Amino acid sequence: MTSRFPCPRCGADVSADWTHCASCGQPQSERDDPPEAWIGRTVDGKYAIESVLGVGGMGMVFQARRMMVGDTVALKVLFPRFLESPLQRRLFAAEAVASARLTHPHVVHVFDADRDADGVAYLAMEVLVGRTFREVLKDEAPMQAAALIPVMVQVCRGLEAAHEAHVIHRDLKPDNIFMQAQPDGTTRVKLVDFGIAAMLDADAHDEARKLLGTLRYMSPEQCRGEAIDARSDLYSLGVIMYEALTRRRATGKTLSAVIHDAVQPPNLVLPNDQQIPHALEDLVLRLLAKDPAERPPSARAVGDALEAILTGLSAPRAPAPATPTQPVDSTPLSKSFLWVGLALAILLGVVAGILWGQLGEP
Repeated sequence: MTSRFPCPRCGADVSADWTHCASCGQPQSERDDPPEAWIGRTVDGKYAIESVLGVGGMGMVFQARRMMVGDTVALKVLFPRFLESPLQRRLFAAEAVASARLTHPHVVHVFDADRDADGVAYLAMEVLVGRTFREVLKDEAPMQAAALIPVMVQVCRGLEAAHEAHVIHRDLKPDNIFMQAQPDGTTRVKLVDFGIAAMLDADAHDEARKLLGTLRYMSPEQCRGEAIDARSDLYSLGVIMYEALTRRRATGKTLSAVIHDAVQPPNLVLPNDQQIPHALEDLVLRLLAKDPAERPPSARAVGDALEAILTGLSAPRAPAPATPTQPVDSTPLSKSFLWVGLALAILLGVVAGILWGQLGEP
């Protein structure tokens, strides 16, 4: 079976023996060994690869056994073509250290990152059990606001921790949001693949690499090849939320569309029975602003805003005030009955008197 890889430009599946992507026409770089060929190898004398967990645009993820300890880890091995220049290797080392130092409940724990004597760059991470948010969207989009917001709040808290540590994700997308199943039946969100894309900006002469990422979720400034900051991650978050709420793309499928297309407000494309709160719609549109300066200032601010919206959704609605009723004044009616009764009594008395008089005559 021929291995398949995601196209670095559009994300479509590309066979390892194709020279161009059938979807967008992007030339495909010479492929490295397929992931199946790595099973049975030992990386850096520490990790014995046992099976393939997944393949991404930048590397392969394996289930591996940590030989000294004997436990199981997720081992991400980067494709060698992403580490050709000394600058790229230095960037990988810096980002790997930053990711390994980033400890947060909503960020995957990276406990080892290095390059072995053969030049293989790897990251050893905790094994996650659950499913990606991409799988959730396939089953549940368009999602109700009350179901989506708790997930996005956790994403924001993970981004907040990363940005405070000066780590930018650069490739935030549903595939990199993992829904980790907890023993009590709840779900904890974990962000994966932090900061690895930094090395892709290293070679300015190679435009294809400079634009690597997932176009569908890239910010306009990233599409233009400009320097990016944490607000680029916030744009990607807005795209994810828009798709989750509407099951539609936020923009078209080209670089020009991402840079220039106006985003339709979600409530304009949703049916009446699926309308979302105006505060949530406004937040999503601000996240999708073309100008980074017009986006919310931080992931913390977005998370706080989402929590406020969720509180508004869950707060019990006050009952509508009862329409006051006017008391019925029975006094006039009672008086009327009194006078009618009195008149009838007098009339009966008069009639009785006349009849008595007539009866008494000789």
